[in-house]
Amino acid sequence: MAHQFLMRMMGLGESKELNQELAQFPSEEREILKDTFLQLSSGNKKVDRPTVENALKQLLPLPDVDILAKRICDLMTGQISTNNTVTFEGYVHCAAVMIKGVIEDKAAQLIYMAKGRRGAATYEELFYFSTQIIRVVFQIIRKLPAFRSWDGNYMCSLEDDSIKRLAAAIMNELKSTKMESFDNQAVCAWLSGSSLLNEFHGMLASHIFHFPLTKGKSLIPLCRGIPAQVYPSWLSLSDILFINCGLPHEFRSEWRLLFSSRIHGESFSSLMGSIIDKGPSVVFVKDFDGHIFGGFASTSWTIGPQFKGTKDNFVFSLAPEMALYNTTGFNDHYQYFNIQQQTFPNGMGMGGQLDYFAIWIDSEYGKGKCSPSCTTFNCPQLSGKPEFSIDMVEVWAVGPEPTDEEAETRPSILDVDVEGTAMLRMLNRGPVSEGMRDNPTSAEPEEKELYVSSVSN
Repeated sequence: MAHQFLMRMMGLGESKELNQELAQFPSEEREILKDTFLQLSSGNKKVDRPTVENALKQLLPLPDVDILAKRICDLMTGQISTNNTVTFEGYVHCAAVMIKGVIEDKAAQLIYMAKGRRGAATYEELFYFSTQIIRVVFQIIRKLPAFRSWDGNYMCSLEDDSIKRLAAAIMNELKSTKMESFDNQAVCAWLSGSSLLNEFHGMLASHIFHFPLTKGKSLIPLCRGIPAQVYPSWLSLSDILFINCGLPHEFRSEWRLLFSSRIHGESFSSLMGSIIDKGPSVVFVKDFDGHIFGGFASTSWTIGPQFKGTKDNFVFSLAPEMALYNTTGFNDHYQYFNIQQQTFPNGMGMGGQLDYFAIWIDSEYGKGKCSPSCTTFNCPQLSGKPEFSIDMVEVWAVGPEPTDEEAETRPSILDVDVEGTAMLRMLNRGPVSEGMRDNPTSAEPEEKELYVSSVSN
């Protein structure tokens, strides 16, 4: 029946343009386009606007959905708002541009959906449209198994604020141009430069035309290591999406909770025992001024006076605004973790110089510092004050869990910093790591238990 319907729509093969646009889609999606329009039109060649607009309103439960539904319907009628019917050709053409089209045509569609007519759109119009796309994407993500692993009920309290912060982050590239309005060329550059906007736009288009979700599946990772129904993370869905999209692709599928100050206690030794040698991780810090910030450590945290990490490290801000700061190449001071040293800072840091870190958590837990600037990441001060008090900390491992072999081949701080160890012994201040090394010749359970308790206390 769908084939016969298509032949009627094409005038027995006379519509070359329709044929070419349909050919851009795989056979499964072509059948979906035919079947969806067939249902909307009840088998007719055209469908009236109110039917299409009502169908769009059901798909897009948004504030001001009437306006957006009307504008999408306009795109299906050739941007002629007085046209009261949608043809199969117009329906397919809208899908072809939105999903398969060149970036210039996608930009023109985006401007029309934001503004309601051709031409340039203002920052405010594009910002509001961005919040609408995000809300649609959140509705889609809520149906994914990965979202249910986070138990999304807790993500609603700050959602409105976090959606606006995420929209502002997506708009950063446009805002930096300081233009009053944005034409097709400016929106093309925006689409080209924003991976999140591209993902969201693709998810919106697939949702409108009932296609299976191909984009966006990796936006939210699977949550492991925390009974979310009992104790949820304080991160919002916007926070998770923003950071996960900034990670290297191989680390986006799964997050595992390593440390939460609410669960494991406000203790630096608990933090250390939870995150050392656990692979790449993301650190989140919230201060008492309401600033939320942190960094991605591309390698395991290890104890020692040397900086570790790679150029894949980055630091970020989530509140009061979202921003991500990649490495500059100026130096390799990516991540640092050290304890019980007199000649080096004791604590956990990312970026900058010793005592002038982009982010610093002191070994005397509760204290932190953020420098006003940082050459490693070219970031501003991330905390509310240069010296801040910690409200909460979370650390999440990302990507595959390190194997036992990888952990065993990594040298102990006792072996790496021989000079420092000898000096501490001379001062009668044996390093903490000495008590953490398992006795290789002993199988007594009491000694193993002592090692565990020394880390967790």
